[in-house]
Amino acid sequence: MKTKRNHGFTLIELLVVITIIAILGSLAMSQFTNAQKTANQMKGVSNAKQIIIALKQFAAQNNSMYPDSVSPSQGAAGGVASNSNDAFRNLFVEGIVTDERIFGCPGGYNSRDQNNIGTPPGYNLALQPGENHWAMTRGQTDTAVGNMPIVFENAATNSWPPQWDVDKAGQIAPGRAWAGGQVIVGRNDGSVEVVQLAGKQGMSPPRQSGGFDMFTQASQGQVLQILNVIPMGGMGQGSFTNDPNGLPGGGLPGGFPGQPAPLPGGGLPGGGLPGQPAGGLPPSPLQ
Repeated sequence: MKTKRNHGFTLIELLVVITIIAILGSLAMSQFTNAQKTANQMKGVSNAKQIIIALKQFAAQNNSMYPDSVSPSQGAAGGVASNSNDAFRNLFVEGIVTDERIFGCPGGYNSRDQNNIGTPPGYNLALQPGENHWAMTRGQTDTAVGNMPIVFENAATNSWPPQWDVDKAGQIAPGRAWAGGQVIVGRNDGSVEVVQLAGKQGMSPPRQSGGFDMFTQASQGQVLQILNVIPMGGMGQGSFTNDPNGLPGGGLPGGFPGQPAPLPGGGLPGGGLPGQPAGGLPPSPLQ
């Protein structure tokens, strides 16, 4: 009686199997990465919507003005905001917001102290450098045109429209974009969307349609300013403006154009952080 002889896999067969497994693995990893990016962007979209809702509530109590145009009330120190950190801190002063973590974004700047916002009336531990991810358009009201970009991810330039650095996608850095050249932008009507930039490399503004991008289309030729974040590094890195004359006070060495000079003792005008070390807080890890 003949017996069958069992043969193992040949080298070629093994290589084919390994290659197929590698291809399937790379496809699965790509799908997982895309799903994770989408989930993180949706978290950022949700945070931006909550910020806009808070701005609307503030405006209802302050003659339609947003907190960048109003000096802090309830005995808090400081004047009109010179950066978005200071502007958003007024939401804490007014009792509208109690959790600074909505001002973060996955893959960007986030609260580093588990929502330690300090004490009234100033709440000067809220939104320290590196804890706020969102810039805003200066000087708008809740009666401005609905398609005006009002809250958006911090930008890398002082231009209007702003530009973002696509090459810094995946990094926690000022002005970074998402992979593929995307940013999150919220409008004055409360809508928030993931916007495609014009390019997928280098510095890039939003994509144009009909000769206009979403920023210039809403501004109708106006010269508008951006109140940007104070990222890691602290002083001199707050406000962007497309006004060639900048904001009062001039710039600081190494800072962005138009950032007011610090007050004696290390504080910033506009309800800044007295005594904040120049190093600020490190950015948060990816979430």
